[in-house]
Amino acid sequence: MGKEESAHTILIVDDVPENVELLKYLLQQEGFKTYTAFSAEEARLVLLNTAIDTLLLDVNMPVQDGFSFCRELRTMDQFKLLPILFITSIEREVGFQEAMKNGGDDFINKPFNKRELVAKIHSVIRLKDLQDELYRQKSKYEKELQTARRVQDQLIPEKSFIWNGIKAQTLFHPYLQIGGDFVDSWIEEKKLHIVIADCSGHGPSAALIGAMFKMQLFNLVSSMGLSERVAHLRKNMELVLPEDYAITFCYAILDQDLKLSYINGGHPAPIVYIDGETKFLKGMSPMIMGINFSATDEVQSVQLKTGSLFFMYTDGASEAMNPKSEYISEDGMKDIFHESVKSGTDILQTVQTKILEFCGSSTPSDDMAMVCIQL
Repeated sequence: MGKEESAHTILIVDDVPENVELLKYLLQQEGFKTYTAFSAEEARLVLLNTAIDTLLLDVNMPVQDGFSFCRELRTMDQFKLLPILFITSIEREVGFQEAMKNGGDDFINKPFNKRELVAKIHSVIRLKDLQDELYRQKSKYEKELQTARRVQDQLIPEKSFIWNGIKAQTLFHPYLQIGGDFVDSWIEEKKLHIVIADCSGHGPSAALIGAMFKMQLFNLVSSMGLSERVAHLRKNMELVLPEDYAITFCYAILDQDLKLSYINGGHPAPIVYIDGETKFLKGMSPMIMGINFSATDEVQSVQLKTGSLFFMYTDGASEAMNPKSEYISEDGMKDIFHESVKSGTDILQTVQTKILEFCGSSTPSDDMAMVCIQL
């Protein structure tokens, strides 16, 4: 390899100047840029101020030996993946075991073979280059996710508003930076509309499908009834939805007489609190799938009254798991909602807190969206 082919840097650490000069000469001939240190203390200063690709480390040095220095470096985040090769006269089998035990990546026995030395350096540098590229891609992906999350926050803002003395509140908590859940509530034609949906999968693809779902909501005409609205959503989403994706949803409309009409497309059953009792609402229509088929959407209705509450959530809540691998379940969500109503506090925040308390040390593995209507 010629000098022009490599810009990788090597730090040589040995307390014997002759060894340092020999390694420096051989590695510069191979095109590496070399730095030198004659103790762990000097090496520490170089590493903290210079980008080093590989560390060649002697074991027997005064004040601090190579094994101790290597262990120290491995406790520091910026050096956890730094390739470290030990060069020492310790017997090969013992030296290799000690090198691995103390955090080294490989071991080269003195007197060393130049070809073996160069080959091992190239080997660990290839791995480091791959790790660096993965880190760069990960950082780029995370930055893009953060940007996408800001966009999604605009598309699916959490809401809290009062209409005719009725409080509507939504909550959206993606598992990743962005997610495939959707929730919204708005006033249209003197009626309160409530929609919640859950696209299968996580991350950018699911989020894009959620964005398309909202676009279709924008395209609905005010004169459309509930059945027409759901039929429009179903038809247009099935045209763009990949075959291996599905969307569960529930679309509800509350009129000024407090009559609630809804279509539940494969979604967890809505919950109502009325006259001190918490119960599920019946009725189930097909979910939206990436295939074109004839579906019958059944409109359900329930008469609510002042003091009632209406609650919907995505299955990221009911399928949250604790360290014992137990799910909350839909019955568990009904109990959590009932307890939250009785607490007299912010209901959605209380529900979310109780879910996280149930999970304990486990992290919820799915997006969560919720909506609560307090009459």
